[in-house]
Amino acid sequence: MNSERVRRLTFDDFGYRCRIVENAAPATDPVVVLGGAFQDMYAFRRLEARWARSATVISVDLPGSGAADVLPASYGFDFLTGALTDLLDRLGLARVNLFGASYAMPIAYGLAQRHPERVARLALVGAAPVYPPDRRAALRRMAEALESGDADAYARTSIAALLSPAERDVHKRAVVTRVLARTMGSVPQADIPRHLASTYRVIDWQGLRPGGVRDVPALVFTGEHDSLTHPDLGREVASTIDGCVFTLIRGADHLCHLERPSEMSELLDRFFTDQPLDDLPYLTPLEHHARPAALVP
Repeated sequence: MNSERVRRLTFDDFGYRCRIVENAAPATDPVVVLGGAFQDMYAFRRLEARWARSATVISVDLPGSGAADVLPASYGFDFLTGALTDLLDRLGLARVNLFGASYAMPIAYGLAQRHPERVARLALVGAAPVYPPDRRAALRRMAEALESGDADAYARTSIAALLSPAERDVHKRAVVTRVLARTMGSVPQADIPRHLASTYRVIDWQGLRPGGVRDVPALVFTGEHDSLTHPDLGREVASTIDGCVFTLIRGADHLCHLERPSEMSELLDRFFTDQPLDDLPYLTPLEHHARPAALVP
């Protein structure tokens, strides 16, 4: 059984932490996991057993996430990319497999853009080059409901923002809806500042920096019914990454880690260990993105 330990660190006076599941004989580079806006470093625990068989897995609560210090919304994703770089330095990790989910996408993308030599493989789920006005409005309604103190309204607006319309055929929809309603409708008072800061950080984000990413094998995907970061937004992100593969998980939306966890776990494990993806029946046909014009010398 792999050993597990938690480390607590500080970046620019903000405390953060990581959880390390050590593999004594890894077959690939360490897997660094960055979760979404309302997740902590245990959010992908159900998925990681497969990854831990071939790699050391490091899940992270960067400042503003999980049990890390609250990070005011005025600190943007560039700051968090700096915190992630700090983590790799402190752990002595020269190269990693990097996975960023939704909110964490700009952080992971930023590291690959600034330091491609440190990213062996990049996987992004729920990606957008910038959030369109209607999606920002949905997130703002979430924040306003939370600020009002109306827990039921916060749960309702969260479901409306994060889940696809009811008529779409999504695996485990009823179960995931109940889980989301219970989780978002019972946010502890101490966690409200973190939820608000994370939401406003996304609302205020001005989008990906120009220049794209090169020299990093990359996979961008989401659920085929994702209505928060809908597939065309993911394609736009993939088009900025030299040689990126883009695909969709069938029967899922933005919360595919809850709706199709075993499939998502297998997909990432195959990607991080250079196994083929084109025979996976739950994926739409793979789309291969050539070098974008912005990257041509």
